Amino acid sequence: MNTIEIHKKINQKLSHLSPEQLGSVWEFIESLESGTEKINQDSTKTILERMGGYPQHLLEGSGDLSDRDYRKKIIAEKVRQKHQER
Repeated sequence: MNTIEIHKKINQKLSHLSPEQLGSVWEFIESLESGTEKINQDSTKTILERMGGYPQHLLEGSGDLSDRDYRKKIIAEKVRQKHQER
């Protein structure tokens, strides 16, 4: 179905609506327009901004977690702590 056919069908349907129903259709169309504006505003934000910023628990890490040996040590300590708690 092409856009011309769609426009004809929409016009036919709208011509049979009461003024109250037309008001509802108009409100619906306006809500669609405001929804696209919000999407456009959100698309300018980065992913981190949309998610609420940087995760603080990752930023507060101590030591150099990019070092493999240090990461292994930290993970081993956490595993030992979990086993001791059980």
